[in-house]
Amino acid sequence: MRTESAGRRGRFHEVGFYRSDAEFGALIVPFVEEGVAAGQPVILGYDDRKASLLRSWLYAPGAVTFIADNNLYATPARAIASYWEMFEELTTAGATQIRIAGDVPHEGNGGRFAGWDRYESAANTIWNKFPVWSRCLYDATTAAPRVLDVATRTHPRIVLPSGQYQPSRRYQDLADFEPLPPDPDPLERSAPAIEMTDPSAAQVRHAVTSIGGGQVPDTALQDLMIGVGEAVSNARQHGCPPVTARISAGSGRILVDVHDTGPGPADPLAGLVPLWARSERQGGGLWLIHMLDLDVALIRSRDGFTVRLAAGHPA
Repeated sequence: MRTESAGRRGRFHEVGFYRSDAEFGALIVPFVEEGVAAGQPVILGYDDRKASLLRSWLYAPGAVTFIADNNLYATPARAIASYWEMFEELTTAGATQIRIAGDVPHEGNGGRFAGWDRYESAANTIWNKFPVWSRCLYDATTAAPRVLDVATRTHPRIVLPSGQYQPSRRYQDLADFEPLPPDPDPLERSAPAIEMTDPSAAQVRHAVTSIGGGQVPDTALQDLMIGVGEAVSNARQHGCPPVTARISAGSGRILVDVHDTGPGPADPLAGLVPLWARSERQGGGLWLIHMLDLDVALIRSRDGFTVRLAAGHPA
């Protein structure tokens, strides 16, 4: 084990686990205070309770940027895009080290962890052009075992409340990372309202409008129409035939599976990287899907690749 020099700069993505407010403070306060003392931007994204604790603990809380907007962690793609814009602005202004910390959603803190495993893995490479020191802290008393398992597999090193570090022996590089299987959706057990073979994007959007009208709010239905249009277009352009669209609805929720027989995108960052950050300007459709207010899952199986989109009450 070792400690980290406060003056060292570079790219770091580390995880810490705590079981009390005291351990949380031991993990976060020195990290923040050292950054403020060095003149580094420090960005924190915590709920009101933790933000209040930190303001009472820190010597100069006014020197820290607290993000209170819950939309920051609305989806993994939105979080990446928001942070990317912040980092560009800060580095343009001359920042040579940026420190960030915050809670990703999971069931233990009132959120849903679906998709955030890919976010944590992506964080090891997605911000390589920025000098970001990211400290991700998990409450070991509330986070589920699968969440804690992902945390050890997506962070190269672990920081202890003592301030010492140890390598994560279970760490997996982005190319080797094994994401969690998608949570099943109850609507998948019901007979679909319609199943279409080789439809156009317009045909699927029309079916979604007919089946989903009154099932979900208009704004959610609009997002779903955009999402399924992109998913069908991607499957027809990049996948292998036949392309099928399966639509199920009920109990204030509508689910659409867009399936083709191809292997799906090879890029493990598919759907997460902002379009403007991709030099090849490809992958815009999946990124747009991940920016919408939808539950999205990318599912690979022996018979092909499925983009699953759902709107309405979470399953």
